[in-house]
Amino acid sequence: MSTSDASKFAHIIYKVDGRVATITLNRPERLNAMDHGPGSMQREVIEALELADLDADVGCVVVTGAGRAFSSGGNLGNAALPVSAIDYYWFLSQEDVDNERIFELRKPVIGAINGICYGAALMMAAHFDILIASEDATFGLIEARMGGTGVDALSYLIGAQWAKFLVLSGELISASKAKEIGLVLEVFRPEIFEPKVYDLARRIASMPRDAVILNRRLVNASLRAMGWGTQKQLARALNSVTNSVGEEAVAADGRKFAEVRKAGWKAFKEARDAPFKKPWLET
Repeated sequence: MSTSDASKFAHIIYKVDGRVATITLNRPERLNAMDHGPGSMQREVIEALELADLDADVGCVVVTGAGRAFSSGGNLGNAALPVSAIDYYWFLSQEDVDNERIFELRKPVIGAINGICYGAALMMAAHFDILIASEDATFGLIEARMGGTGVDALSYLIGAQWAKFLVLSGELISASKAKEIGLVLEVFRPEIFEPKVYDLARRIASMPRDAVILNRRLVNASLRAMGWGTQKQLARALNSVTNSVGEEAVAADGRKFAEVRKAGWKAFKEARDAPFKKPWLET
């Protein structure tokens, strides 16, 4: 994809200012819900990242979201979900192939988390190099509330206990808690969030380019040496089984989520979130 192709993106905005490229998830009316596969938002993010990676003038990339969300996660209303374990396996495998393309980039990527960041979006962001959050950002594996999963990469960032907390409780965490546990590097007030993100991006972009590329590769290689790829392969298999029995998942009121979904998104969301009205963590 050439630079002239940047205007062809349907779900994101791509622009370059000086030595910093910005990718903005641009579906604010759907809280930037992310679909997958050819022509999807996730695929456009990957293609834009690779476009920036090939641009000799770009030294750093910022990924953020339009509106009040970075991304609410997977786009549940876009298409029929896989059903069988093998269908889920190939679906999750393709999603991970896309995320691994982020891991293999040369240019550093900053995730500017400006609002909610859940599920599939959090998994994608886990592959960025640095996460900076606005004070009003929240994080979580909200799909766990309805029998789903997706915790695979988080153990490397936040450790086993916090990864288990997020996926076993379905709780959401604040930006300040995300910083405390090492999920994000820093948190800023909304009024200075964007300037601070771009200040860091410009600093990184001004560093010696070859050293940045190789030092980034060195850190990522250490993750691979610690079993990053092997763990993710296991996660794809186990996540496929977990997700394939999601139709049997039961809400707190005793109804199957598959039945609640027929009543519409509002009813589904109410059933999903009913036990979580009061957060367990004090923020």
